[in-house]
Amino acid sequence: MNKKTTTYFFGIIGIITWSITIFLREQSINNSIINFILGIMPNISATWFFIWMAEFTLNIKKLNFTIKRAIFSSSIIFILALVSEIIHDMYLESPFDINDIIATILSIILYLIVFYFKKNTIIEDQF
Repeated sequence: MNKKTTTYFFGIIGIITWSITIFLREQSINNSIINFILGIMPNISATWFFIWMAEFTLNIKKLNFTIKRAIFSSSIIFILALVSEIIHDMYLESPFDINDIIATILSIILYLIVFYFKKNTIIEDQF
């Protein structure tokens, strides 16, 4: 039986949206709103994907992914996103983008709200 949690669905959404973003960034799009979304989408997608990876790692270790662990994992992801922006600003000649940090924060908040209210619900496949 295959178990799918709330975090699993966020992870899948993260993978799909990250893949679509990578594809669309290669296209020439002359719409500032779409370009803005394509600019922040990797932060949202990566956040959800890495939270899913944290849950996956804990499941391998036979540990439950509780709200405390979700908050801890989200905090680490936020710190890594902040460090990434600083490194890009200092060494890669790419300016610090506050929109990326805001997108990361909002994606973490959205995830934690859904996680809290759904209690990381497990949906079991019947196949």
